[in-house]
Amino acid sequence: MFSLQGKIINAIPKTAYLILFFVHVFFILSCRQKNIVTYPSFSGFPDQNDSFSVGTTELWKNVYQKVTKDGQSAALILDHGEESLLLRINLIRSARKSISIQTFSWEFDEVGMFILWELIEANQKRGVKVQLLIDHMFNEHQVDLIAHLSTLSDDFEIKYFNPSAKKLTPSFLDKISDLAIDFHDHNARLHNKLLVVDGKFIITGGRNINNHYFDEVIGLNYKDRDALIIQENSTELEKCVTSYWQSEHSVSTFDLIDVNEALSSDGSNINYDQDYFFKYDIFQKNYSRANNESVISNIFVSSLINISSVEWVYDMPDKVEQAPQVNSSVTNKLLSLIESAQEEILIQSPYVVISEETQNVFRSLNRTSPDLKVIVSTNSLAATDNWVTYAANYQEKRVYLDDLGLEIYEFKPIPTDIGKMMNYEKLLTRPPFYREKVLFGAEDFKVNVNLLKKLRNKKLINEKNIFLKTAPYLSLHAKSFVIDKNITFIGSYNLDPRSEIYNTELGVIIRDDKFAQVLKESIEQDINPRNSYLVAMKKNRLIVSTLNMVMYRISEAFPFFDPWPVRPHSCFQLKEDHTFVTPTHNDFFQNWKDVGNFPGLSFFSRKKAYARIFKAAGMIFKPLL
Repeated sequence: MFSLQGKIINAIPKTAYLILFFVHVFFILSCRQKNIVTYPSFSGFPDQNDSFSVGTTELWKNVYQKVTKDGQSAALILDHGEESLLLRINLIRSARKSISIQTFSWEFDEVGMFILWELIEANQKRGVKVQLLIDHMFNEHQVDLIAHLSTLSDDFEIKYFNPSAKKLTPSFLDKISDLAIDFHDHNARLHNKLLVVDGKFIITGGRNINNHYFDEVIGLNYKDRDALIIQENSTELEKCVTSYWQSEHSVSTFDLIDVNEALSSDGSNINYDQDYFFKYDIFQKNYSRANNESVISNIFVSSLINISSVEWVYDMPDKVEQAPQVNSSVTNKLLSLIESAQEEILIQSPYVVISEETQNVFRSLNRTSPDLKVIVSTNSLAATDNWVTYAANYQEKRVYLDDLGLEIYEFKPIPTDIGKMMNYEKLLTRPPFYREKVLFGAEDFKVNVNLLKKLRNKKLINEKNIFLKTAPYLSLHAKSFVIDKNITFIGSYNLDPRSEIYNTELGVIIRDDKFAQVLKESIEQDINPRNSYLVAMKKNRLIVSTLNMVMYRISEAFPFFDPWPVRPHSCFQLKEDHTFVTPTHNDFFQNWKDVGNFPGLSFFSRKKAYARIFKAAGMIFKPLL
């Protein structure tokens, strides 16, 4: 697959590459750097030390001393977005030395600006050193704002990973020329998610920084997961942070051409004061709760689990230069854990597009260890934010079920337990953010709470009445593994070719029975029939089934096309008051109802149509998904 893709790319006439190269060089030279002058500083910055800048430093100091007294570490699973935001704000306020952040996406929406303001306060009021490393692909931030932030302090630094044309806001031509000159380098991204406070308190997992990841959107919210790790002397993590910060792919804002030009100008007239960053009324509750010792202790400290084994796994930043020739360090480590499994493998990933190499690992396990359970939790088409990737999953599902022996559960957009997974009632009743009003219109966000409750109680929720930007719903985004009820992984890694080959990834492996049990219970709640559909082979009707399977196999053999529309598998919903049984049980079809391949979507759903079309003709792009 990958070699053919390379041949296609190499078939582009070399003269086209030369033309694009010289155009690219011309534009870079025409935007040569000027001498940097002082950019106007933030106006209206409060000088006084208000009560909300102290955090709960003493509380965490005592926790750290207690945890690390005997060389131990501690960990905590963060399943709820609102709580994960609360802890981030609290730790930032508690920082006294340094804060380091790595992230794939940082949108300057309400949550993004809230966190940014807290970082500014930490630096300005307490002298905390702040280092922000942000992937560039989806983060073309406002040039004037980044210029202001760059001159805030020598200890407030921002770098962008692998920026196109060394610009914060590259032109379309810049992007095309970059893609043409080095396709693989441009396509490989920093996918790490990491917050390190004072080198002792670490949050890692799947959450990017924007409203959608912290349960703040009247519409799509991500059902995600982080882990808090408290650890003494993490040499491996320090090595990771340093390697990425010093990498040639991590470019300082001062070296970005358009930011440099802004710094050489007289600056903007924008009033970058507290009100620009932070709207108190939006986060009023969490603004004060983040400093409440009782709240922090009850929610987080009391739930910490003492652990003895913490292993950080991460790809080196030069992975972008090697793709797609070698697999990542994270991939190799996770595959070795999978191969060592004896009883059960529990995987949660929003996207499941399994490469041939990883398929071979599961295929071998299915053949040599038939009693080994491999359970996969992922999104249904109704819940996913990426119908393209789902289409590739859909195309391979027969292989996953039959050849690899996977037990697959697909998450519902409005699960029965949504009230336990997020603050659903708050979102149903909150007024729209200014941004929501501007982008979509206030009238689109008038939630009919009574109607939604009525529909939910009658189990009539479907695409017709929820996917209208008028009600909160969930898309699974958590990335976690549980091996043999003892070994766990939480991080940024998806079960797909992008994580395996292109993107840099990072996560933590913890070997602890108690921690594994908590994570296992969390995933099991997600795959419960109340909250997920079970994917299984359809009931056998001999003649029809045989004919369908023949045509399906022929279609399956095509390298890039899969035109046969009828699938031998489907999604199943547990019938009310019936007992849970697996697809191999004799009573499976009596206990489960076939609800089709795309439950929750209307017959004429565009999402469904796009997925089918891409499944039929778009598989040449599978390695990039």
